[in-house]
Amino acid sequence: MIVSEIPENMVTKRQRLGMMTAVCMGAFMSHFTAGIVNVSLPQFMNYFQTDYGKIGWITIGYLLVITALLPVMGKLGDRYGFRLIHNLGYVIFTIGSILVAFSPNLPILLILRMVQAMGAAMFQSTNIALITIHLQKEQRGRALGIVSTAVALGGMIGPIAGGLIAEWFSWRWLFLIHVPVALVATLLAYRYIPVRLHERKSETFDNAGAVLFIVFISLVIVGISNGSKWGWLSAEMISIFTGSFIVLSVLLLWELRQSIPFLPLKALRIPAVSYGLLISCASFMFSNTILVIIPFYLTGTATLPPSTIGYVMAAYPLTLAFMGPIAGYLSDRYGSNRLMFLGLCSMGSGFVIFSCYLGQLSIGWIAAVLAIIGLGMGLIASPNNSFIMQRTPREQVGSIGGMIALTRNAGMVFGSALGLGVMNGGIEQDSQVDTFRSAFEINILVCIGVMVLLGYGVYLENRQKKNNKKV
Repeated sequence: MIVSEIPENMVTKRQRLGMMTAVCMGAFMSHFTAGIVNVSLPQFMNYFQTDYGKIGWITIGYLLVITALLPVMGKLGDRYGFRLIHNLGYVIFTIGSILVAFSPNLPILLILRMVQAMGAAMFQSTNIALITIHLQKEQRGRALGIVSTAVALGGMIGPIAGGLIAEWFSWRWLFLIHVPVALVATLLAYRYIPVRLHERKSETFDNAGAVLFIVFISLVIVGISNGSKWGWLSAEMISIFTGSFIVLSVLLLWELRQSIPFLPLKALRIPAVSYGLLISCASFMFSNTILVIIPFYLTGTATLPPSTIGYVMAAYPLTLAFMGPIAGYLSDRYGSNRLMFLGLCSMGSGFVIFSCYLGQLSIGWIAAVLAIIGLGMGLIASPNNSFIMQRTPREQVGSIGGMIALTRNAGMVFGSALGLGVMNGGIEQDSQVDTFRSAFEINILVCIGVMVLLGYGVYLENRQKKNNKKV
């Protein structure tokens, strides 16, 4: 064995450092692969001679598989051990990355991209649980801030690398360039992530709940990604969303009858956990709408080369990387609510500027607005994760860790589907800005709703604290 079984309270500083390095490398890769592909979607469309709808599934399909499998992998982590699922995910992700680079056509590429996504779901669903288990409570906010920085670095370097590869090299390097990082992360994970005694649980797995959840997510994504093409009030859209509502209702009724449900309903009944997860989903929806739309705008209307687009897009993760650890540290000392509210204000302001002035903004101003949105995301991500995990029962940390990753990826796939969906409706060059504006306006409305939800959640929490003091 590479590492011996060690009780939780005997994990050394060296092991924690090695574990954090391995976890952060996975967080880096998962967003690097998304960023490097998003910038190159216009080039993929030209290479494979296809349209927005088909080429968008390079991003949407990848995120959809991750989103659908995250709670499944979180449950498997609860049952078989977080270390096992996390590390096996690295192996599958690495193999999938190599195979997808040698795809002979678009359908094979999409299938192998799903294999890559399966591995990503395994390590994304378990990384927060590993941090929660092996780090002290007062260290978690900072650790999650470091993970947010790794996410931001992946998101920052991804667009730059994607732009350079699209301009100078074969598209296959988009999937091969991170393989050395994946190999090193795999070795570190097996070497330093401790094996906990008695970690595995022999509980049953809710197969029906898992299938219903996957069907629900798939229906919603198909609907969002085709909304502009079919018409939001078309018979197809009404049928899909009616079907998704029925599946969701059946899922909830089924879960309420299970002694060990697929979804962690017990923890979701905690208001702070529920609205924290909703904030996570919404914030990543905001960010990915931008990360999908702006490269198409800069390629089409602004006619910039891919390498320049990569540098412009890096403004978002650069400020996210700067603010992530600072916000994590501040949340440990002062709490998370104010930071999350400021973050939502910052992201919402960026969308208002894009909605009103996108066609008039210079390249420098576009980068500046992306930086504002990234700053807001930095204020939300790690404080919100710390906020959720501090209020999660210990026996639910694996499931809720998976739910955090689920809402993050659900937000990303919703944002990608929204951005690509408005373009999938068929747009002319002259109407691009107006089409993009409709996506920005949807995000503004969602942002306002989430801010109201956050305020209501804080009110409920404060009232509960007062009632507890009286008792």
